[in-house]
Amino acid sequence: MSIILQANACLREAMRKQHEERREEIAAAALAILAEEGPRQLTARNLGARVGMDGSSLFRHFENKAAILHAALDLFETVLSDTFPDAEPCWESLKTFFLRRLALVQARPEVIRLAFNQHLLVVTGETEHADRVRKVVARSVSFIRACLERAQSAGVISDAVPAAAQVWVVTGMLRGAALGSVHPRPTPEEAWQWLASTLQERDRQR
Repeated sequence: MSIILQANACLREAMRKQHEERREEIAAAALAILAEEGPRQLTARNLGARVGMDGSSLFRHFENKAAILHAALDLFETVLSDTFPDAEPCWESLKTFFLRRLALVQARPEVIRLAFNQHLLVVTGETEHADRVRKVVARSVSFIRACLERAQSAGVISDAVPAAAQVWVVTGMLRGAALGSVHPRPTPEEAWQWLASTLQERDRQR
């Protein structure tokens, strides 16, 4: 009897893991559709085609479409949050953040597409979800700015340009290195060297 119980327990655990893996796969596919095509295209049919299953089968893993959308944005928040270093904002923590964030968005370009196309959620009435995206993006911008301000105060980078404007340089480099047409695509380390050289360029007239 104990062998049967053990076998049943193993089967339940395997089914649970399969269910969780399917949920993650569906959430990732939903995130890609949101970023690339917008919420109107997040249909059971389109999503099912992405993950290789019948659209109705999606709801074995999620209660409804709203739950899928929520899971997709949970994933968006989680993967971006994982790129923040534990250290206080400074030049070195900016480097760590940049390398992690660029590696992420090069592997999952839908993440940065959604960050730069949050208006897609607004125009389709998904204002609550748009606010979630904005908050995640705002946290990134605030962290980058704090790092730049610390670096300027320490004399690591030039203060000829306000830190608020230098933020655009950092976010632009992230977007360009992830989605740009440069081939071969720069590695995160190469892109960081370009960024560091740009930010550390001193005012030649001083």
